[in-house]
Amino acid sequence: MKLNKKLYSLAFLAGLTLFTACTDDEETNNPAQPADGSTLSGEITEDVTLKSGNTYKLSGAYTVKAGATLNIEPGVRLEAVYDDVVDYILVEQGAKINARGTASSPIVMTAEQEEAGAWGGIHICGRAHTNAEGGQGSSEIGGAAYGGNDDADNSGTLQYVRVEYTGYAFDEEHEANGISFYGVGNGTTVDHCQAYKGSDDGFEFFGGSVNVSNMVVTDCSDDSFDWTEGWNGTATNLIAVQESQDVLGYDCDCLIEADNNGDNFSATPVANPTLSNLLLIGNNSEENQRGVRLRCGTYVKMDNAQVTGKAMPLTVESEQTENALKDGTNGASITNTSLSGNINSELGIYTASEFLADGNKNFQDINYATYADIAAACPWIEGWTREWGDSAAQEEIEILSGEVTSDVTLAANTTYLLNGVYRVKEGATLNIEEGVRLVAPNDDVVDYILVEQGAKINAVGTAENPIIMTAELQEAGAWGGIHICGRAHTNAEGGTGSSEIGGATYGGNDDADNSGTLQYVRVEYTGYAFDEEHEANGISFYGVGNGTTVDHCVAYQGSDDGFEFFGGSVNVSNMVVISCSDDSFDWTEGWNGKGTNLVAYQEAEETLGYACDCLIEADNNGDNFKQTPVAHPTLSNLILVGNGGEKQGVRLRAGTQVTMDNARICGKGQPLTVETEETEQALKDGVSKLTNVTISADLQSKEGIYTNADFLAGEGNKVDTNLTFADFDAIKAACDWLDGAWIGE
Repeated sequence: MKLNKKLYSLAFLAGLTLFTACTDDEETNNPAQPADGSTLSGEITEDVTLKSGNTYKLSGAYTVKAGATLNIEPGVRLEAVYDDVVDYILVEQGAKINARGTASSPIVMTAEQEEAGAWGGIHICGRAHTNAEGGQGSSEIGGAAYGGNDDADNSGTLQYVRVEYTGYAFDEEHEANGISFYGVGNGTTVDHCQAYKGSDDGFEFFGGSVNVSNMVVTDCSDDSFDWTEGWNGTATNLIAVQESQDVLGYDCDCLIEADNNGDNFSATPVANPTLSNLLLIGNNSEENQRGVRLRCGTYVKMDNAQVTGKAMPLTVESEQTENALKDGTNGASITNTSLSGNINSELGIYTASEFLADGNKNFQDINYATYADIAAACPWIEGWTREWGDSAAQEEIEILSGEVTSDVTLAANTTYLLNGVYRVKEGATLNIEEGVRLVAPNDDVVDYILVEQGAKINAVGTAENPIIMTAELQEAGAWGGIHICGRAHTNAEGGTGSSEIGGATYGGNDDADNSGTLQYVRVEYTGYAFDEEHEANGISFYGVGNGTTVDHCVAYQGSDDGFEFFGGSVNVSNMVVISCSDDSFDWTEGWNGKGTNLVAYQEAEETLGYACDCLIEADNNGDNFKQTPVAHPTLSNLILVGNGGEKQGVRLRAGTQVTMDNARICGKGQPLTVETEETEQALKDGVSKLTNVTISADLQSKEGIYTNADFLAGEGNKVDTNLTFADFDAIKAACDWLDGAWIGE
């Protein structure tokens, strides 16, 4: 099933309006590392880092001041808010923007309103030359100074960056390009950037010496590439594509519009960029439509270009421009260039005869009908650019719902909507590739994923391109999470059980059962309450076997448990629970797998808006404390930090056993409690073991069998009332594996 993206966008906005409104005031002070979902606005006076995989909102001007650097990591998504505020990024002279995406995890700057002209793009001001009067200028947007004499000036790095829906019209004279380069120097690195569906130019150069490569402009309604004021950098591998007006709903202007200086054609230094490897495809053949328009005194060195789709694919204008091309002034030349029509000379100085004499060709059949055709000729565009073609088809998002009875693959770096239960049946596999974003809509349907016995889920992300399962309504309890049912043991009565959500059978005697793989997966805002007795965890493991691979998973701000184990033997590692309002980790019904590198962090109630329960709540079987097989997981390397109050941190009860080594537990009035005769006796007798465990207050024993004195007698155990972790960053500093976009915090 498909859903029109415009309708989805409106629904998404409805879900985000309250979230944005209530965070604007507290999130616009530009901390060094803004949290996922923050709104960015105002001035940056010190270095700021936008973390991999996070989504941020942009509201108003976001200005990087001299001496500061805006660092943007791979996979960041920045969305301009749909309101009455003009949103743009301005990098002043002496400031830097280091936006380094990757081919598989580009940085995407877009808008909630997915229409050309929705926001104001990026504006970078450097200290390189401009031939504007006086050698300096003021940026059209933001009024920032640019220009100077440092052609090696460095304004940072832009790599694998896509800007979408730019071109906001401030007034009739000032529309914002995708990226505007004002006097930017060649110490700046710019490659693999795309401007998509803007209402002004894609990329414009106001003087400067910046070199660019692997640049793509798709369906920008004014000029694709534009230069003026003496730009003399190099540009390699340029693509401009304009779909037909019938598909787009609007016309497009030039593929390249090039000036030296519109007020003084002879101004120096003269614009004279070096261009190579160009594919320029226009969207109409009307009589007055130009493709490449060289005018106002500009020079150019252009080699290996194909220009098609315009009635006048190449026009040359002004005495200075035409004479430079005819005489080769300062190397000005056009070579190895093919046109679908003829060259047009305004003054008759550099004519078709001169053009053809330089080895160029006119009236050529240049045909690139599809995105695949262009990708075949230019494979460097694959993976990070947004495709063109049938725009209507591109405005659709696939909806996931119903039963999966044969193998299904969710394609890398694609967004899907989850509508209701998505149930993977026995014999089928749900494959989820890196970078997939799965969104539960804000409606009256309960959304969750259920993997039955004999089915598999292979969700394999990467550290910098994780799989994210989230919700339009960014609040705890918005959707129902993941439920996996296996054939490993459970000590539920009769040896089998029925999942709390979905009523699927689980349990058996195959502790090596394989339900697939979960790696680098983040689930957010889970915990939907089906009724008072049934709330959905982030990920629920029902009788899941140790043939299943589970590591590097995050449960973020759920309203029930983060991860819960109902029996089974599954081993997990590198697991993080952040601010889930019930228990962070929970086990029952005889789980006996391993858990290595476990972190639970509960943000302070004052900022979170709700309290949280236990960091670990552990049972053997709530109905029969002695039921076998007895729960006895082996846990190592734990940092568990609560958010205050007198509640329990780690609560061992209902007959559970445990082996726990190297743990730090703090932030709760009762960081470690032991309950029930069976649980305490196992600890007393050494059947269960606690070693190298540090807690922030005395152990509490309900039965008085295993006491604080017994705990302190254990190897490496201690009470440290000063034990604390100020925030999640402090935990990250203590765990070298907590690095990358998959953390999302």
